[in-house]
Amino acid sequence: MNDTDSAPGWPTLAARAKGSELIYRDDPERFSGPPSRFCGWAFEQLRARFPRGQVLELGCGTGRDARRFAGAGYQVTAVDYSVTAIDRARRQIDNPPLIRFQRTDGLTALRDTLPDSLDAVYAHAVYMMLPEDELKAMFQEVRRVLHPGGLHLFAVRSMTDPIAGQGESVAPDVWRRTPGSAPYRFFRRETIDALTALGFERAATEFPAGLHFWYVADRRP
Repeated sequence: MNDTDSAPGWPTLAARAKGSELIYRDDPERFSGPPSRFCGWAFEQLRARFPRGQVLELGCGTGRDARRFAGAGYQVTAVDYSVTAIDRARRQIDNPPLIRFQRTDGLTALRDTLPDSLDAVYAHAVYMMLPEDELKAMFQEVRRVLHPGGLHLFAVRSMTDPIAGQGESVAPDVWRRTPGSAPYRFFRRETIDALTALGFERAATEFPAGLHFWYVADRRP
């Protein structure tokens, strides 16, 4: 896993991975159970365009969403930088044969993927923890690895969330809620549109009532 100096106010990649590891160790049930609500929405976007195909999930946790895609016949590579999360994911007895879990960070996983090789990249609640330069690099790499027509499926927390604005301001729309904690990025519609403009076309979007999340499906032209 590569580690470089992060943007001012942001922890390094290694520090973020360590923080995630501690959270999974302290909470044996973190992100366990059935697939997320966003996974159901994203699955419908994917199935409508590609009944089968290659999917990369960034920040897979213990694999609840990855198993949904693989169980439907998609070849899934699911990555996370928490050792504990990946170990738990691999130990699940209901893992479909089409799934492969790997311990690495999202940007490294993307850079290790061949260009024009994937039908979809899936990222649920991953992009809120990234500094702006890294976020843009991720989107550029996603575009590189998708084939034309491939989907970028992601969910990010909205600025309408009541916790937006709480704590120390780190950057525009980014706050650290408590001293020593990782910063957290919230998204406006125009922020998402600017990221889509890095080389994608909008395929679909939804703002589910009461969730304060944007659901986004972008398409590589």
